[in-house]
Amino acid sequence: RLLGVSPSTVRRWADTGLVLTFVTPGGHRRFSRTGLQSLLPARPTGRPSLGDLGETPGRMARGYRRATTDDPARIPWVAELGEAQRERFRAYGRGIVAALVAALDTQDPARREDRLREAADACAEYGRIAGREGLGAPMTADLFLRFRRPFLTELADLARRREFDADATSTLMGDANAALDGLLLATLRGWEAAALANRRFARRTTPSTAS
Repeated sequence: RLLGVSPSTVRRWADTGLVLTFVTPGGHRRFSRTGLQSLLPARPTGRPSLGDLGETPGRMARGYRRATTDDPARIPWVAELGEAQRERFRAYGRGIVAALVAALDTQDPARREDRLREAADACAEYGRIAGREGLGAPMTADLFLRFRRPFLTELADLARRREFDADATSTLMGDANAALDGLLLATLRGWEAAALANRRFARRTTPSTAS
C-alpha cells in the first residue's frame, strides 16, 4: 500500500536486493518501513516558482478583468470614464498584480518587502483616484474585493492543477491573504487622504456667512 505495488512485486525487489529485509526468529521475512520509504520519490524541498508554472501577471490580470466585467451595473461610474482615465486604472491594476506576484514568488525577505511596498504604493494611488472621483469608502473597498477574489481563486486553481501538497498550498494562500490584507488597508488610506483633501478644498471654497 505504501508503494502502490503488489506484495509479490515487493518480494521480487527483495530477492534482487533492491529492498532490505530481515527475518524473524520464526522464519518470516519482514520489510523495514524506512527501507520502503526510501524507494519513494523525494518530496520537493520548496514551492515551485509561480513564474515557472506559468502564473504570470498577465494571466492574473485577465482573470481580474473577467471578474470585473461580469456585472458592470454595480459600478456604473466606470462606464462614464474616458479611455485615458480607464487606462490609468488599468495601469495601476497591472502594477499591483505584477508586484504582488513577484512578492509571492521570491524567497528573499528584503525583495518581498520591496515588492509589497511597490504594490502598496500603487494601491494607495488607486484609492486616491477613487476618492477624487467621488467614490465612497464602501465602493472603493468593493472594487478591491473584486480584484482579491479572482486573484485568490486563480492561485487556488494553480495549486490544484499543479498538485501542491497541503503545506505548500497553505503557505501560498496564507501569504497571499496576508499581503492582500495590507494592500486593502493601503487602498483605503489612499481613499481617506483624497477624501480629506476634498473636504479641505470644500471648506476653503465655501463662502462664510456672517452671523
